[in-house]
Amino acid sequence: MSDRLSELEQIHTIVKQNPKELPSETRKQFWKIVRQIKRESSPNEEEITKAAVIRDILFEANRGRTYPLGPVLSLEIIIGLLAVWIYLWALETPLDWTMLLTWDLSNWMTFVLRFLFVFAAIVFLYPIGRVIAGKWAGIKLVGMCRDQYYEPTVKIDYVTFLKAPASKRKWFFFFAGLWTVITSLWLWILGMIVAWDYTALIPAVVLTVFEGAVIISGNPSAARGEMGHYNREKRIERAWKRNLAKMREESQVD
Repeated sequence: MSDRLSELEQIHTIVKQNPKELPSETRKQFWKIVRQIKRESSPNEEEITKAAVIRDILFEANRGRTYPLGPVLSLEIIIGLLAVWIYLWALETPLDWTMLLTWDLSNWMTFVLRFLFVFAAIVFLYPIGRVIAGKWAGIKLVGMCRDQYYEPTVKIDYVTFLKAPASKRKWFFFFAGLWTVITSLWLWILGMIVAWDYTALIPAVVLTVFEGAVIISGNPSAARGEMGHYNREKRIERAWKRNLAKMREESQVD
């Protein structure tokens, strides 16, 4: 048994006892080991499996129950499309954007109604981005759950996640974040076609600025959303590429 696997076994024993009251030192040590595994060009299967078991225990303790992917995702898509339909219905009430500075209360209420349902559509259709990215990256998705902000998200199968190349993990999160912008933009185009409406352009601009700023900052915090995860995996990718190059060099020498 490797030293790292032995450490994971010890952490697993501690985690099983009380995952909600895990000592911060133990938590930090676990995620340090996970980062080490991610940097490996050919990670150990036993280490991956054990790390995934520990992560799932911690995930459930922090996020609560995970629901079946198919039924919940279908429900979310239906709700998202319903929000799109209500947005289109709201477009029947005239709103002159050239007179924005002279809008009265009725105009602002119409705008707020449109914006709320555009936002709802973005939120409920967001998981589709992870599904598409997961299919491309070979990362399985095991169910629906809440994120740290109590919004719906898709739970990742951690075994396939750790086995995926670092570059694919990076682009998985990038596309999932980009999907929110894509959703905003096609809603804007739809609004422009139907009623020359700019409502959906606002979240598209805000999301683009926010996600772009996160990428530029390099902040790897999970609080920065998908682009925070992207930054984290991008950092790990550098070490992963070095290890991959080293492994290839050693195989050529042999």
